[in-house]
Amino acid sequence: MNKDLRTAYVLADLTRQIDYDVLPEQVLAKARELIFDSMGCMIGGVNMVQGQKIINVFESMKGIEDVSIYGTNKKIPLLNAVYVNSYLATVLDLDDTYDGHPGSTIVPVALSMAEQYGVSAKKLVEAVVAGYEIGIRVANGIKPTPERTKQVRGINTWQIFCATAVAAKILDLDREQTAHAYGHAAIHASVPSLRKWGFIDGKIQWLKNNFGYTSYGGVLSAILAQNDFIADTTIFDGEDGFWIMASSDKCDYDQMQMPLDMFNILKVHTKPYCACRHIHPTLDGLTQIAQQTSLDPLDIASIDIATFYEVAEDYTSMPSLPFDIVFSAPYLAALVMNRIPPGPEWFRPEYLKDDKILKTAGKVQIGQWDEANKLYPLVNRELMSNVKVVEKNGTIHTKTIRIPKGDPRNPMTPSELFSKFNTIVSPVLGPEKCSTIQDVFNGCFNEPYDLKLLLQHISVS
Repeated sequence: MNKDLRTAYVLADLTRQIDYDVLPEQVLAKARELIFDSMGCMIGGVNMVQGQKIINVFESMKGIEDVSIYGTNKKIPLLNAVYVNSYLATVLDLDDTYDGHPGSTIVPVALSMAEQYGVSAKKLVEAVVAGYEIGIRVANGIKPTPERTKQVRGINTWQIFCATAVAAKILDLDREQTAHAYGHAAIHASVPSLRKWGFIDGKIQWLKNNFGYTSYGGVLSAILAQNDFIADTTIFDGEDGFWIMASSDKCDYDQMQMPLDMFNILKVHTKPYCACRHIHPTLDGLTQIAQQTSLDPLDIASIDIATFYEVAEDYTSMPSLPFDIVFSAPYLAALVMNRIPPGPEWFRPEYLKDDKILKTAGKVQIGQWDEANKLYPLVNRELMSNVKVVEKNGTIHTKTIRIPKGDPRNPMTPSELFSKFNTIVSPVLGPEKCSTIQDVFNGCFNEPYDLKLLLQHISVS
């Protein structure tokens, strides 16, 4: 097969075309927004039980203290830091979304490698844009049919190309090396495991999407290629290509090889709630009802939710541990109707035994909405929900959400994004540091595009 026609080389060419000085301002602004958002998610994950455990595991391995675990005073070897920082970015389930959570395998990788290699803010942005553009192209290309998705699904499997693209850009790999990096990444990709998360028992496995390992494998793939380690650059192509390895039942090479006249980064969502993105339209509707009424949850007779099959079939269990709440639609609905503000507060263990919250959750019924079922599986998927809250006196409150908050068509405002950052980072670094970080962050994107001060502030001296 002609090299120029191989998907690995097409993706390598796209990676190398991404240049800060010619990127549209809209793309640069979106990249800055997503860097800031993922940075907050990463630091905020430090205080979670799972975050502390993963930090302790990797700190005990010791090694050269090259790169920070952000939000702490600890430094560990580069690849280990990439693992930990990527895991921390997803542990609160506030990380950005597309058909997955690309930011958690992009921004922590970019920051960790920027610290190791001393690159500029311009190079950081180039790497981040490359991560979204390459990863999402692979995701769209190998997206399976709805029937296959119900049987086997994994977002970690394709997100390794996000991390590899970031690393290839920061290491300034040439065309040949970049193509080989993508070949190695396909072999490092972990299995599509989403259907075995523990939804049945109500206890979610703690690796979640295994983004730590995904990012580790992506960076290692680029480092191997930098050292002229040979890969199979036909890895994406043919009837035995990566798409079938990743459990898909089809492949759209036009999507995978789409030129850069369209930027996928502009389609990425940010998240206002510590919850699986699938549940967000439901939470938006209930939040609006809670804000627009003085309704006491004790006066609720029922909460009826009609949404798409993924939520109705998999997200109905009550949580056993705080970590489980992000996939429990009844429990999350109860938190919203009891007006508990989203953020780390939602993970308080005492809420799992709170009588008022549990009674509210017990009133939730979840069914399927045909239109939502049809639109959800598409490449540009729609997330929709109808909610109805019925009071004991017969009063009915309804909301229909077709575009949840954080969708680019209904974006979080800059003030909302900073409020989110402050809510999740303040418990780790303090409120004054949050304001300082925002100022320093904004200053990075002016001459001389220096990242050193930012990297110092997101660590603890």
